[in-house]
Amino acid sequence: MEIFYARIGYSNIVLLKNGETAILIETGVKGNLNHIIRFLKHKNVVPADIKLIVLTHTHHDHTGNLHELVKLTGAPVLVHQNEFENLKNGFTPIPKGMGFYTRFVSRLGSIVIPRFASPKAFEAQIINENEYNLNPFGIDAKIISTPGHTNGSQSVLVGDTLVAGDTFLNLSNGIIFPHFCNEPSTLLKTWEMLFNSGIKTVIPGHGKPFALEKAVPEFEKWKRKIK
Repeated sequence: MEIFYARIGYSNIVLLKNGETAILIETGVKGNLNHIIRFLKHKNVVPADIKLIVLTHTHHDHTGNLHELVKLTGAPVLVHQNEFENLKNGFTPIPKGMGFYTRFVSRLGSIVIPRFASPKAFEAQIINENEYNLNPFGIDAKIISTPGHTNGSQSVLVGDTLVAGDTFLNLSNGIIFPHFCNEPSTLLKTWEMLFNSGIKTVIPGHGKPFALEKAVPEFEKWKRKIK
């Protein structure tokens, strides 16, 4: 099995490929459908090869081309049960900021443009309650719940590689802990669980893949800050 990722807008999408069977994780920032099609073609994947679309959470930058890709591939969409209604109703609250500036942005945005983080409404066909095996779709991987960034965040575990959505970032300024996070103490517990799970590599929602051990100093820093 092969794992590929591409930056779509300012977010990543990930492709899990096993022969002529594939799963797409995330649908990127809206307006980038042609970019995604070129990426798939470059990896020798035609739309009909995609058997499932997985969303790690329902923020707009991870769901941007969902409708077009569903129409193009015919694939069902899987979302966590705690985000199903967000996607169905087309409303996801703007997440809380972790610093002075991001808290200001979050509070102002919630008043001025409360739907800023929201996806276009869509009713997912498959709901993950906690853990979901992807073997029936021809991919040896599983979805696990990784709450914190949002209550319904989930990641895809492929061997010792974690496709993490925004459970981790890897930004050029060194930020790994999400600068917007609804439940920071929960996210720290999620990180601790992941550190003890044998994972070696993380493909984040934003930024390049990195070794999980890189996040340990960030964990220690935020553990001291968040009581």
